[in-house]
Amino acid sequence: MDANGLYITTNEFDLFTPGTFHGAQIYAISKRELAAGGTITLVQFDTVALAPTLPFGIQGFTVWPALSPATDFNVDNGGTEFLLSSVAVFSKTGAFNELVLWELTNTQSLDSPSPSVQLTTGTVNTQTYAVPSSSNQKAGDFPLGQCLADGSISTPLGLGCWRLLINPPPKGPFPQTETRLPSNDSRMQQVSYANGKLWAALDTAVTVNGQRQAGAAFFVLHPKGAASNPQADVVTQGIIALANNNVTYPAVAVTPSGRGVIAFTVLGNDHYPSAGYASLDAKIGAGDVHIVAEGAGPDDGFSAYFPEVAAVRPRWGDYGAAAVDGNTIWFASEYTAQTCNLSTYVASNFTCGNTRGALGNWATRISQVNMQ
Repeated sequence: MDANGLYITTNEFDLFTPGTFHGAQIYAISKRELAAGGTITLVQFDTVALAPTLPFGIQGFTVWPALSPATDFNVDNGGTEFLLSSVAVFSKTGAFNELVLWELTNTQSLDSPSPSVQLTTGTVNTQTYAVPSSSNQKAGDFPLGQCLADGSISTPLGLGCWRLLINPPPKGPFPQTETRLPSNDSRMQQVSYANGKLWAALDTAVTVNGQRQAGAAFFVLHPKGAASNPQADVVTQGIIALANNNVTYPAVAVTPSGRGVIAFTVLGNDHYPSAGYASLDAKIGAGDVHIVAEGAGPDDGFSAYFPEVAAVRPRWGDYGAAAVDGNTIWFASEYTAQTCNLSTYVASNFTCGNTRGALGNWATRISQVNMQ
């Protein structure tokens, strides 16, 4: 939101033809009308209208509106709300070196009976970012998957732990491997507008010591130019990566003074899914990676296993988030807070001693960093 409005964006897909993408929509709503209750004025923008001006002629995708700390809003052009989106997912190579900058101007008019908010867009040349592959995680016990693969445990239904989880039971057991978690598709993640700059991050492929893995690309941009032709300079940019490990689902929050945090999930050869973060500064970029909550074991969710799902598509908590409260930054990152072996899983009615659900074990870690 900015001083005048609350902004919600969506991706629209065809209801009857899965995978058919119709573009992103932007909804602008008066904050004052929301606070007062009653009739709400809403302005909708369909990004398809601006597609001819965008790379590949593709409409906006996951167009992320900026959130400002405190009252650090842009008041130019009658109030301006900035949004960012990425493009690599539409490239034939899965990589690209531009971001799309969107501007909603004259947002103060949202309080009038006939709002005249304008949407314009332009591109910003940046470092190359790319769609990452899925992320491996440190080896350990994954009792749901191991139960589905077991053919020796005695149950009232016969031999095989899998019989207790599939009803009616098809012919098993079902061999499983430890899950590789999604690393997102390089769509834009959380965006902040603070200290006159846009701060953003997204998931990217990165090569470290010859090994392809997932990292977090970050961008600090300085918006400029006329409202009719949005532009921005790159103040700093870079990629956060760890050898033999993956950094996924970044979220950015920045104080009004320009001190920020990128929160994310860390997983790989050395880590079960864990909650981590790095500091962010417009001059020096990102700081060292800190682990605030080490994962206890591998992710072990039903969406990674056949026949729990007909089409295996591993999903878990997915996204992170960050928010500013004064000089404190709060952030939420997905991680695994528990682990147990197969025998404990079965003996405790598939709950590992009431530390997980039968069909999943991901958790959310909420942390805070004081920026003073």
